[in-house]
Amino acid sequence: MYIKPPTDQETYSSFRPILGRYLLVTFCIPFYVDPQGRRYLDHLWIKDLVEHFKYLKNFTLASPCRHEKPPEGAVLIDNAPAFANIQFIDLPSPKSTIDALRLLPRTISKLWKAVEASDIVHTGVAGWPIPEGWLLTPIVQLRKKFYLIIVESAFWRLTPNSPQSFKSQIRAYLVEQGNRWCVNHTDLAIFTQDQYRLSLLTTRPEQGYVINASWIDEQIILPDAVATKMWEQKISSYDGELRVVFAGRLTPDKGVLVLLEAMKSLSRQGVSVKLDILGRGELLAACEKACRDIPTPVQIRVLDTVPYGSQFFNLVSQYHAIVIPTVSDEQPRIVYDAYSQGIPVLGSNTAGMRDCVQDGETGKLIHLNDPVALADLLKWASHNPDQLAKMGLASLKTALSLTHQEMHRRRWQILLKVLDESQIAGSSFPA
Repeated sequence: MYIKPPTDQETYSSFRPILGRYLLVTFCIPFYVDPQGRRYLDHLWIKDLVEHFKYLKNFTLASPCRHEKPPEGAVLIDNAPAFANIQFIDLPSPKSTIDALRLLPRTISKLWKAVEASDIVHTGVAGWPIPEGWLLTPIVQLRKKFYLIIVESAFWRLTPNSPQSFKSQIRAYLVEQGNRWCVNHTDLAIFTQDQYRLSLLTTRPEQGYVINASWIDEQIILPDAVATKMWEQKISSYDGELRVVFAGRLTPDKGVLVLLEAMKSLSRQGVSVKLDILGRGELLAACEKACRDIPTPVQIRVLDTVPYGSQFFNLVSQYHAIVIPTVSDEQPRIVYDAYSQGIPVLGSNTAGMRDCVQDGETGKLIHLNDPVALADLLKWASHNPDQLAKMGLASLKTALSLTHQEMHRRRWQILLKVLDESQIAGSSFPA
């Protein structure tokens, strides 16, 4: 039986922090230390960590440390009040798989000491070049600590219907087996979609929890009255030209090639669609070529990337729909970004999308990796702006049900519940 996380807001009305020594280990997001010794982190990572700090009162973060100039967008955290009581463990930052193997003894030594000094260990299975869980799981088992894994992506899995080498198939199989072993040795496993729960938590899938991933804050969600007026204006001024946006990495697994083929088909059919593309990646040149080569009435623009924030959400709100033709099984956070602005989703019927898009209610889903089906869907959308408005307004309620803060409240509530049910909660530390 699938155990859903609590959703009743009343369950969060009384605050009870978790006081146990909490260790979060990630290999995916590094610290940056400049020549002056000042520490920086990615701004979205900071946003997520601050939510952790609200219910975890004894927090240690272990992450790779890079002594180099911080990238654009990184934020100085020295002297930031939210980080005043946070402990940091600087892990080695390998530049390749061989480098990771060379640094492995030092990494394991640091992790052993960090786990020893903790009560709760939280990690994932998506680290590079070695998944965090592969190193932590045996240490946690030996040290008998409470173990939490959150699975937010499965990038190691092969993209369906695309050619793959024998080497990549073997690698994907081995990583899948290793990550499944890690997840099956947890005390608590949380997933961003149900398919991850069923395929990775194979020994006791009924004990897994599914919480979709979301970055949105409640204050950026459009009020119903504002969204209704916005759609009234879009419908009254609609001239038959559908305006859609794609926002994401320009890679094959995001369905970019499928989208471009669909645009060619729509152009041949004489369907008026204006597509804006926000993103960078290996298929940028292909997108720019499509801008030049695909004739009207289809129009394609590749726009500059927009920082995640008010400017981004204001831009998204201008469209009739967001198109997400992904061919991977991930649960895109961009879905909730669109919902927050009352914009429906037109996308692929993948496991990750099915968990957050209600087909016919908050969006429309079609068979993945199918340019003809995508073209048909966009053609339908161009003739039914009133249906897009209906789905867009319905999506606002879904956005309110899972803001970034609500996602963390659900995680906190689940963690409290499982800790209370375990012997650890009563014997090793105060929950």
